[in-house]
Amino acid sequence: MGVRIIYAQQERNSGKVKPLLEGARQLEHKEGNWLYRDIYNQGRGKFAGLETIYFEGKPVWSESYYGNFEKMTEEEVDKILRRALIDKASEVRIWNTVRYEMGDYLYFNEGSGNIDELEGSERIEKNGETVYFFYYAGGFVG
Repeated sequence: MGVRIIYAQQERNSGKVKPLLEGARQLEHKEGNWLYRDIYNQGRGKFAGLETIYFEGKPVWSESYYGNFEKMTEEEVDKILRRALIDKASEVRIWNTVRYEMGDYLYFNEGSGNIDELEGSERIEKNGETVYFFYYAGGFVG
């Protein structure tokens, strides 16, 4: 299951656990020997974090990210991202280019690489203006 799809399918704020880092937020999802952990810091419309997938307690894949949603509410961003990721589940891979329209909003993901090593960006436009952006890079670590 892809990292973005895990995010999209979870209820908003589900998986919240006590953060390992003071002041951070942390989400986790466990299936058998697999654990997905997202630790991030969020300020006023900006956020940065690290997603890691563990197998049998060892990190095997990780991605760092930074984003800005100062021109939207967190709820607006969340609603659009979830819908795009669920509706485009067969196409959404963080190294692909994806375009999704929802009312006045347009979601783009432009990435390169593959599951081993990737980088890219995501953005949401409203009436032609960028109102959200997100940069990421990651890959297999072990």
